[in-house]
Amino acid sequence: MQLPLVLGLVALVLAVAALVVVLEDRRAARRAALRRKARLARLGEVDPLAPGRLHVDR
Repeated sequence: MQLPLVLGLVALVLAVAALVVVLEDRRAARRAALRRKARLARLGEVDPLAPGRLHVDR
C-alpha cells in the first residue's frame, strides 16, 4: 500500500522538476534573444535572423 504511494510521489516530483527545467530553459532563451537584439540595436545593426521569422499573411 505504501510503495505505490511513494512511487507516485516520486514520479510527481520528477514531473514537476522536469517542467521547471523546461520553463527556465525557455525563459533563458528568450532573455538571450532580447540581449542579442539589444546589442545589435546599440551597434545600429538589424537582426540577421529577422527575415527568417517573418510570415506572410494569406
